[in-house]
Amino acid sequence: MATSSPITIYFIALFVASSITSTMLAISVPPELTDNLHTDSGAIKLASIDYGRIIKEKPFAVLYPSSLDDIRTLINLSYSSSFPYTIAAKGQAHSTWGQAQANKGVVVQMSSLNSFRNGTGILISGDRSSGFYADVGGEQLWIDVLNATLARGLSPVSWTDYLYLTIGGTLSNAGISGQTYRKGPQITNVLELDVLTGTC
Repeated sequence: MATSSPITIYFIALFVASSITSTMLAISVPPELTDNLHTDSGAIKLASIDYGRIIKEKPFAVLYPSSLDDIRTLINLSYSSSFPYTIAAKGQAHSTWGQAQANKGVVVQMSSLNSFRNGTGILISGDRSSGFYADVGGEQLWIDVLNATLARGLSPVSWTDYLYLTIGGTLSNAGISGQTYRKGPQITNVLELDVLTGTC
């Protein structure tokens, strides 16, 4: 009588679990996300790599959000799912060790929010007496923030040495640069930070 190998049984169990997770995610996508949630091979391939090219994790899907509500809906969907999945935010993909990847999860392509708020992802406000500040989306590039402030005769207090990084990406790592010794890391110059948790 033939006996089955424990390795084969483990492989089959793992395969079945992976298939169920993928199927559950595919079935439970709300209508408001269907146009922005991509599972095509091109989107998956781009979301599977980063600048370091050391880690390669393949997500199930890539979300190209048109608003913050799309991201909130995706997070709530994962929270309420029988098979919660990883969600990772991806800006310019300058991470070097897979931080913006989500194995069998969903990668959120933050740069698609550039047209959010009618293309005004950078708002400069204030006056000389009370001071100026910039209300900036995490998907925005430092070069764009610098250009927006220079147009008003201003500049950020501290910025990165390489300006083609996103605000969210650098702030998640404190924003240390060559100016840190004078003005502190970027994070010390942040007045307020909104974080999407999907809980409300």
